[in-house]
Amino acid sequence: MRVRVILVVLILGLSSIPSTQARAPETLTDVGAVFGGVHVYANSSSNASLDFSSMPAIVEDYTATWCESCVRVEHALNDVEETNNMQQYHFHRFIGESEDPLGSQEGDDRWNDRYEERIPPTAIFNGTIRQIGSSPHGESLQDDYNSNLEKSLQLGAGTSMLTWVAGNGETSPSVSWNLVIDMANFPENSTIKSSIWVVEEMVYFPDGGNGEEYYPESVRAIIELGEELSGTKEITLPAAYDGDDLEIHLIHEVILPEPVEETPDENDTTVDEPIEDAGGLPSISLIAVLAITMIAAITVQRKQQ
Repeated sequence: MRVRVILVVLILGLSSIPSTQARAPETLTDVGAVFGGVHVYANSSSNASLDFSSMPAIVEDYTATWCESCVRVEHALNDVEETNNMQQYHFHRFIGESEDPLGSQEGDDRWNDRYEERIPPTAIFNGTIRQIGSSPHGESLQDDYNSNLEKSLQLGAGTSMLTWVAGNGETSPSVSWNLVIDMANFPENSTIKSSIWVVEEMVYFPDGGNGEEYYPESVRAIIELGEELSGTKEITLPAAYDGDDLEIHLIHEVILPEPVEETPDENDTTVDEPIEDAGGLPSISLIAVLAITMIAAITVQRKQQ
């Protein structure tokens, strides 16, 4: 009898362990689109612009140098990039990190504020579709990511322009930006927040635990530009981890209006009825049901002997 009780407890315990199945891609409805991607190298003054029709899809990847499953995600993103116009940005875990030197406080702060869950690996497509984990929801990660990229942002017509002055010993580096956009394409009272993402084109770091040595397009710093559609700002660049390959990327984020909370009607005296479970019993997993059925059958059989 004691053996049967222990067996039932063990099976019930196992049945309560959360599933490790990867999450399906989810559409984020409380944040607006991320777009842009026009960029220049930081070591010399230059300017560049992009029409909306030629802008790359923005793919943000939350990762870490010790994360083995992140490697599968990044290899899949590289495969997808071969047939899509997209720009990858890799945000390395920073807060509470002791092994990965490539993240930044402002990168993690932004991820917390916008996406809430700092779970490597996580891939975000155009700021509006999140897919967590390295196991595919469909046939493959490549299929999942291609499907995520098919969803257009519907930005309308417009242009994003960036001018970079590298500075010298007498003058500080500065950026100028100009965004031409029709806000009628977005929900009423939406705004645009622009920022500079300082990106290191390639980092050599062989001491991570995931077997990789080179890490491309690592976001080393985020510099806020505010909600003005154009302007000029002096900035301070972080030091590159190695080499001289920092890039200046101009990124725009749609800030949606705060949802309007409905005021409850003071005259409404309706009392919500409790929702009764149709079965009258708490749900139980299939494994637990089979286990209990099996034990009951064994018990009945022994009583009949």
